Amino acid sequence: MAEPESTAHEEGHEAFHLPPPSLWPPVLALGIAFILTGLIVTPVLLVVGIILAVVAFGLWVRAARREFDELPE
Repeated sequence: MAEPESTAHEEGHEAFHLPPPSLWPPVLALGIAFILTGLIVTPVLLVVGIILAVVAFGLWVRAARREFDELPE
């Protein structure tokens, strides 16, 4: 059988970019869980979940945009 060419893949990807760990995705998930629980249990939990989810989403987007701006061309 023929052996795969390893040089073709190495030339196409000089460096992989992985985002750093972030606190905001789990906080957003917690906010969504509060929203869903608040729909059933109490409106107070619903409001807390909405505020938490909106703030976490905004901060996550802000952090991602800053990181994207720092990437080389």
